[in-house]
Amino acid sequence: MYFYIYDSFLVGKKYFKIVSKIETRLSSLDIAGKKIQLSILKSIDEIVKDILEKESPTVVVIGSDRTFCQTAISMAGREATLGFIPTEINSSIANILGLPVDEYACDIISARRIEKFSFGKINGRHFFSSLEFEANKVNLSADSKYQIVPKKVKKIKVINLDLLYFGNSSKGLLSHKIAGNPKDEYLEVLLGTPGWKHWFLEKKEKLDSLFFVKKLEITPKNPKDEVSIKIDKDAIIKAPALVELSKENLKVIVGKDRII
Repeated sequence: MYFYIYDSFLVGKKYFKIVSKIETRLSSLDIAGKKIQLSILKSIDEIVKDILEKESPTVVVIGSDRTFCQTAISMAGREATLGFIPTEINSSIANILGLPVDEYACDIISARRIEKFSFGKINGRHFFSSLEFEANKVNLSADSKYQIVPKKVKKIKVINLDLLYFGNSSKGLLSHKIAGNPKDEYLEVLLGTPGWKHWFLEKKEKLDSLFFVKKLEITPKNPKDEVSIKIDKDAIIKAPALVELSKENLKVIVGKDRII
């Protein structure tokens, strides 16, 4: 059975036509299901817990990357399948999974191409996409064997599944590259300045170093320093922290044009 989690912002009037087109397409594909609207009164954890009591459910998030990652974390290690209908043009997750935006993604859900993806963990807490923190206040120990010493870099990212953008100066076009593969046995540690793309604006990724690790210890250089680590571009956790691969995985619906 299909369960559709609608992002909280989709109640806005400007999304009425988009939501109507999505629902019409789902019905025409005969994969309509139960609609669940996110609100301040309904947390994702509570919603997913109720859904997972059903037999072999398919959970589909309609909305943002943030809500998709939160839902994935709530489903880690469970016998269920997760799909995504993105409503944001600049969705990194959609680009990675090979998903078009809005009602066009419904056909991907119907086709049900499935891959198993892993998670990362930080202090025992799952993350699905990436971690990000300032470089100048931390010491890094990788796999209990060697030290990573950041020099003249602004940001550090630890990636399970994420997309980096690079400019193609010879053709004046944008290209993209996966820096993390959630199907391998490693997390990627990038030292540099993450790039970004929004519509026709782009800032080139400044990548200084890339490491592949299974475990990373993050400690403040000065015990009095407060180091904040951003999880999946959303939640915040404080160092010291232990980052490692999780044994749990999740079945995710992907498109044929996926880049992983």
